[in-house]
Amino acid sequence: MRIKILGAIGQIAVSQPAYQKHSGMMVDGQVLCDMGEKEYLSYAPAFVLLTHLHPDHAYFIKEKTSSDFPMPVFAPEPWRGSRNIRVVSAPFVQNGYRITPIPTIHSIRVKSQGYLIEKGNCRLFYTGDMISIPLSYHRFLAGLDAVITEASYLRRGGIVRKGSDGCLSGHTGVPDLIDFFRKYTNHLIFTHFGSWFVKDPAAGKKKIAELGDDSIMLDVAADGKEFMI
Repeated sequence: MRIKILGAIGQIAVSQPAYQKHSGMMVDGQVLCDMGEKEYLSYAPAFVLLTHLHPDHAYFIKEKTSSDFPMPVFAPEPWRGSRNIRVVSAPFVQNGYRITPIPTIHSIRVKSQGYLIEKGNCRLFYTGDMISIPLSYHRFLAGLDAVITEASYLRRGGIVRKGSDGCLSGHTGVPDLIDFFRKYTNHLIFTHFGSWFVKDPAAGKKKIAELGDDSIMLDVAADGKEFMI
């Protein structure tokens, strides 16, 4: 699979030349994962996978007008401003890709899910924002060729809040994501960076590299950067 990162930052106030656009990536020029900027529609994807309905992943949440799309858009829940977002929670096939939605723990206000994207023998998992993945879904992660995941917080534990009902919200840390996903893949690509990284990308890359070892490849995304999986 050919991956092109369209936008590599989260909902933050700082930017750099290679870190200006919100979440989005293209797979093989056909599958758009997240739509943090309206301009991503100009790539004319065959279909769109939305991890959750926060504005840095779904630009149209901020718009007051309705947003209908010329291609299928799949998401974990509907949006009142769009009549043609398709809610998915079970595996499906679209344009030759087998897509498996995998729930993630991230927000108490919106539903969220990552997507296992399979074509031929290639297995790619894109997480969106997350704290964790329910145990019953871990079996889907075996033998991944790569995981593309978030890097909102460098510190272990990230920022996680617990509501009065016990429900968690927030983002786990980069070290936690490495510890979890190394059981399922030897290749992690980090995107959706927080201010800690974007203020000094060179220093951020060094900090991520220091968390790796010979058993796992840790790559760093940027706006427009491409990867082959």
